[in-house]
Amino acid sequence: MARVANVGPEALSPETGEIYERFASGYGPFKDQVAVFAHVPSALQLVMGMLLELRAQKNVPYRYIELAIVAVSKINECHYCVGHHKPLLLVEGLSSAGADSILDYAGHPELSEVDKLVVEYAIAVTNNPQRIRDSLFERLRRLLSILFCATK
Repeated sequence: MARVANVGPEALSPETGEIYERFASGYGPFKDQVAVFAHVPSALQLVMGMLLELRAQKNVPYRYIELAIVAVSKINECHYCVGHHKPLLLVEGLSSAGADSILDYAGHPELSEVDKLVVEYAIAVTNNPQRIRDSLFERLRRLLSILFCATK
């Protein structure tokens, strides 16, 4: 039994209700989450709006966003987040076992060099944000720059 009542999009401003509907229908199985976030409309606008915008802009390949989300969710032991984002990684080409072992990225057979760096960076930012080595950041910047230049 839910302890927090769900809030429907009709209780929100038209702008926030539109973000609610887009997120609930197009970002995986998160309808319950967005219904709880609706208790704080500004949080719904900022968090769900940002994820929808990142997805739409395609500035960063969706695969990398989901790799980072699943890695951080596994570190934080957020089973809810892993449960909802893991299927999105499967769509991006990882196997179920591959997604489960994402934190063992160094020798991961399903991850490219860039994938591994994304996971390594996500782990570093989560565990020691004040101690990110310049070398890690520069490797990630270099590989992503090469990737983005090649796709334009």
